[in-house]
Amino acid sequence: MGDMMINRREALEKYEEAKKKGEVDEDIVSLLDTINSSKNYYTTSSCSGRIVLFQIPEIGDKVNANFIGKWHREVEYEEIKKALKDYTKGYLFLLVQSAIIHVVADSLERGKEMIALALESGFKYTSIKNIKNGKVLVEILSTENIHIPLGKNGELMVDEKALEFFVEMANKTLQRIKRKLKNLEKNLRRTLPFFS
Repeated sequence: MGDMMINRREALEKYEEAKKKGEVDEDIVSLLDTINSSKNYYTTSSCSGRIVLFQIPEIGDKVNANFIGKWHREVEYEEIKKALKDYTKGYLFLLVQSAIIHVVADSLERGKEMIALALESGFKYTSIKNIKNGKVLVEILSTENIHIPLGKNGELMVDEKALEFFVEMANKTLQRIKRKLKNLEKNLRRTLPFFS
């Protein structure tokens, strides 16, 4: 994630470049554009929430984790089954990860206003991550987070019925995350004129 407190010009250049390359989650572009259109805020990194299948040699060994499936949208059961063909070793997990947005505010006051809006929109884990040169880095984060162990030593430990249920729950959780992003955008659009 690098330095989250990069300056506005550099952050926006990187954002526009990432957008051109298709590296920004499509369903979050409108929200990020809204934040970046305010002179008091800019974004430095983001993810709109995702469903992930990954294998890991040992619990906690993130360095050697291997993603075998990653979706920033709801996933079909058949897609999960197809991805599972690449599961060969270690532990296997199905994850749902919350949307996360890093926003730099130009003052503590603006930072507090962004936190209040994020909390109101359902992002209950939102907090200040850093304060530097009067600027405040706010991490907008929600509570949705699922970690389900599915297998070990290359072998699936759950039956088809359980797996179907886990995929259904993952999709429902992701829907909730995406709704919160829409709420946040709506609340920002309603409020941003007062910030500029």
